[in-house]
Order: sequence, then structure tokens, then C-alpha cells
Amino acid sequence: MEGTANLVVYSNGEIIHNTHEGVRFVSQNPFSFVVPCTMTLMELQNSLCKSMENSTLIRVSRILYRNPIVIFDGLIQFDVMPITDETSMQNMFQIHRQTQMRHPQFEVYVEYETVEAVAVQNDIDIHDDRGVVYEGMNSDSEEDFEATYKAGDEDEDGDVVVEVAAENVVVRPPSSQPMDVPPFMRELDLEAMHAPEFPEYTNIGVADAEDGEFRIGMEYSSRKSVVAAIRSFTIARGVDYEVYESEPQTFYAKCKMYGRGCDWLIRASLIRKKGCWEIRSYNGRHTCTIGTISQDHSKLDSDTVTDAIRPLVETDPSIKVKSIIAEVQSRFNYTISYRKAWLAKQKSIANVFDG
Repeated sequence: MEGTANLVVYSNGEIIHNTHEGVRFVSQNPFSFVVPCTMTLMELQNSLCKSMENSTLIRVSRILYRNPIVIFDGLIQFDVMPITDETSMQNMFQIHRQTQMRHPQFEVYVEYETVEAVAVQNDIDIHDDRGVVYEGMNSDSEEDFEATYKAGDEDEDGDVVVEVAAENVVVRPPSSQPMDVPPFMRELDLEAMHAPEFPEYTNIGVADAEDGEFRIGMEYSSRKSVVAAIRSFTIARGVDYEVYESEPQTFYAKCKMYGRGCDWLIRASLIRKKGCWEIRSYNGRHTCTIGTISQDHSKLDSDTVTDAIRPLVETDPSIKVKSIIAEVQSRFNYTISYRKAWLAKQKSIANVFDG
């Protein structure tokens, strides 16, 4: 079974029976994440544990699937189907594939239990550093991360781990040992995925080598690449801009302080005859500086972070969110929130898995 699916997770809530649509799951903060339809039960349990940012060791004790059943005349009622083994996992994905036109997402209710440290030692083969034991993020990270995800938001991924008995799955921080690459990642054509709009301009015009400034006539392979270069330039200098024109063939921006002591502007356009994007207007250096942006930057959004960390995610989909925050801080000199880093990781994983 190929492809991915959007899984909605409920926990710490309740299961309501006998509603007009049958069984209904309710919780304060349901969240969702993209999973491959080849995911195993053990991988799902590992992923679910990692989605719960706790300071204690936990494991999944029960997974219940909200199973759609056709009654008559196309009427669907929902029932509960326990997910206990690989057969029930594959049945769940098969049912979802058959009903996804009417129900694009599928829902599970998850119960967790706390695991004593002694029990963890008994559950795990101590010779395998890649066993699945996990301790949640510290309280500082939890303060940054506001768990207000609704169905449809992106969040934690399903990590690939070694085979252990499903009923003994507990989660531990990933070690430095290389993780196994899942089949759906081995099949990705990464070269094709990264192919630029105009390949002959792939390495042209990121910025001037001497001072990092743009120059009129600089050429870029695509609209995306020129906008990314402008964003990176802006973030690196602690300044900001407003977009005055954003069309399929033109991107025009001015400094936010334009007319108030700074005349910085830039315009890039698609040159069809040359098959590339080119800087057509540029006023030169900023004469202003924001200077007070230390925690984050308006242009350093989750999409920008997603593009920046994609090579890391391709190499190791289990990369920690803290590592992403550190990478962004090192690269852009800004410390983004835990939430932004987490969402960027999920977008990057979805991009890789979906191609």
C-alpha cells in the first residue's frame, strides 16, 4: 500500500457513544500528522509517544480507530476498532483508502501509561542502542510549544525503529547510530525532486561574493530561488521589507523603512527569452537597521525553515526539534520557537514523503 495519510490523534479526552454518527472522539487539543501507509504498529506507537511532550517515560497502552461503516443508502456510522497488530494496522489503512474521498482524514484515540525506570530496563534489549525509549522535552521547550493543534495541523512524524514486541514499546531518545531508511524513502528520486525550473541557472546569483549585496543583472533559476535569496539577505542583516508587487512574472519589495530614512528596494522579473529570473532594479544597501530582532524574524517563517532543513530531514527523519532550532540559530542567527521548528520539520517530512 503506497502513499501517505493524515492521521488525527485524540487523547486525554473521552469516547462518546450513540451520537447521530455513532462513536465520536473528543479531546481538548487533537492534532494530526502525516504518516506513510506502509507504517508498522511499532512505528506508529513510537511516533505517538514522541508527540506527547512529557518529562516522564511513557508508552502507548491502547489505540482505537474510528472506523467508518456503511449502513444503507451511503449512510456512514462510526464504530471503534482496536489497533493491536499489523493486520489491524493494514485493515485501518485499507479502510481509509476506500473512504478517503468522503473522509480525507482518519482518527484514532490513544491512551498512554507511565513507565517506571525499572520496567524500561526489563522491556528493552540493552545491547541495542536503537531501542525505542523516550523521555519528553524539558519544561523550557514545553513553554515555547503551545499545544493548540487542531485537526489539519502538521506535527510529529513516524520514526523508523528496530523491531520489538508491540506491547513492550516504550520510547527513548534516538542514539547517534544510523537509523534504518524506510522503503518509501529509498524509492524517492531526490535528484528529480530538487531539479530547478531552469537547470542551467542553478548556481547563478545567490549574492555578490565581495559584499553579499545584490546586483542588477543577477540571474536565478526560478521565482522561488530569487525570493529565497531576498529573504535570506533580509534575515542576515536584521532588516525587513514589504512586498509591493507579487505576480507570477514579477517580485517587487521595499524596505519597511522606505521613505523614512531608507530607500532600499528590489525588483526581480522573469526573462522569458533567457529562461531565468533576473534582478532588474536595485537601490543598493540598506541605510537603516532594525537591530532589535533577537528572538525571531518575520521573514523566518516555517516555510523558510522547511527549505533550510530539508537536507537534514532527508538524511535523518528522526532529527530532534532542538537540533533544528540549533541549526536555524547557527545559520540565521535567530532563535525560533519550538512550535515553528516542529511545524517546519513536519512540512519537510511531508514534502519528502509525498515527493
